[in-house]
Amino acid sequence: MSDAAQAFARALAEEREAAVRVDFVALMRLQEEKRALLPLLKDSADPALVYELGEAARRNLRLLKHLLSCLQGALGLPITTTYTANGQNAQVLPETQPGMRGRV
Repeated sequence: MSDAAQAFARALAEEREAAVRVDFVALMRLQEEKRALLPLLKDSADPALVYELGEAARRNLRLLKHLLSCLQGALGLPITTTYTANGQNAQVLPETQPGMRGRV
């Protein structure tokens, strides 16, 4: 695995941990790191590895979207999209939206 691929894989692992910790500063830093690594990764990695890293990035994205939906629900905001166990988008019907309308 090239240095760029290893660095990108490490950034993806750190991104997942930062998402779980809700560490927005780390998430922003990692976005910049990944953005800088993409050109290097495209030039040096084999297509199978790029696909594998892309899958890991999509798993992180699904996690981030799920956490956003949870946060919206906790704040009593309308949730328009949720995600299935497979990470697919699922529309939320108005009558199935949570009735929680607490105050923060």
